[in-house]
Amino acid sequence: MKIVRLETDRIRVILSDVDLIDMNIDVQTLTPGSPTLSRFLCNILDAVRAETGFAAKEEQVIIEASQHEGGLVLTLSKISRAADKPKVRTLRSAKKGDNAVFEFLTFDDLLDMIKNTTPAYLISMRLYAYLDRFFLSVPKRRIPAIIYEYSLKSRKSPLSESIIAEYGKLLAGGYKLTCMAVGLKKMN
Repeated sequence: MKIVRLETDRIRVILSDVDLIDMNIDVQTLTPGSPTLSRFLCNILDAVRAETGFAAKEEQVIIEASQHEGGLVLTLSKISRAADKPKVRTLRSAKKGDNAVFEFLTFDDLLDMIKNTTPAYLISMRLYAYLDRFFLSVPKRRIPAIIYEYSLKSRKSPLSESIIAEYGKLLAGGYKLTCMAVGLKKMN
């Protein structure tokens, strides 16, 4: 089991197929409301708290689960009150119909997002490097939900796409991003 702190209020738990076997867990038996699922999640939350101090049992938490390479990836996110809730860092220009720009903390997060996104979405995106970070410019009308899982949240003021386009370095357009996605899927 690998536990990664994404942010102060967000943890990712990666369980390989070997971890699941060691825990005597069959993913098919993890149905909503089942005692097996409850015990499994309690064990995961205890392990996360022991390793990171992330006290998920005392607060409201959203747990997102997805199968990955025979194992599971769980993302634990604390729900904060609306006043305290940080916004997803979206760098937007003021014009209607323009693009939203999402920042990624690590290249691995960017690759995971690209690998798990439908090529139909990727074809309309542009990838930039700026200030040692990676940014995806995405048409506002075609933002895939998965981008919110991998992009960085921030309380800093938003930048516009025009700043990223002017000062950042364009790394790849839509076609190259779809080729990257196909290549990444073939590697796994």
